[in-house]
Amino acid sequence: MFRSRLRDGVHDTFSPHAEEVYRRAITMKGFIDSKDYVGEDGERLTIVEWDSAENLAEWRGEPNHAAAQQMGRDRYYSEYRIQICNEVRTSQFDGATWTKSDRDPAKLRKIALAWLACFERRDLDGLLALYADDATHTSPKIRVRHPETGGVLRGKASMRAWWADSFERLPSMKYVPTSITADTSRVYMEYVREVAGEPDMPVAEVLDVKDGLIVASRVFHG
Repeated sequence: MFRSRLRDGVHDTFSPHAEEVYRRAITMKGFIDSKDYVGEDGERLTIVEWDSAENLAEWRGEPNHAAAQQMGRDRYYSEYRIQICNEVRTSQFDGATWTKSDRDPAKLRKIALAWLACFERRDLDGLLALYADDATHTSPKIRVRHPETGGVLRGKASMRAWWADSFERLPSMKYVPTSITADTSRVYMEYVREVAGEPDMPVAEVLDVKDGLIVASRVFHG
């Protein structure tokens, strides 16, 4: 979102330059759409959509765009404000169908907390209910104990068998969380794996989430 105000007397030269910048932007990888609005008080609002932060960064650093930004500060704008936003929730109606999506990081963080709580109380049904039916789980421990899997479990049945065996073999095992970070599609958990008679092990685990369910979990040992 780009909110701005023009200096007096620059509109005639600004408009052709802005059009030139727009024509260049639409050729960039990841550009989706752009719309301009002008309020009665003269404030301008440009909403530009990109498919990823990486492609937006490419546009931000594109040499001609960088030169245009400097010219805007030197010649055209009396003030401006840029806000970079992630899509958190959407609601769309096309005249016939209403669709919604929700990728609020706070909700993804709750999934991680639920995951840890289910693990703590050995609630296999609750743990697996957090996963999509075709989800995968990857861990170095799986690769060691079941090398034929390549370290990857596929589907809830294989994950249920793995965790049931782990709970039976290691009744003292617990995960002590130290950090949980979430964005709109992924949760990063850090915890310490504690097992009686074994050194504590720092662990990082990533949960990929789609439509409210974990589609992949990946474990990394410290």
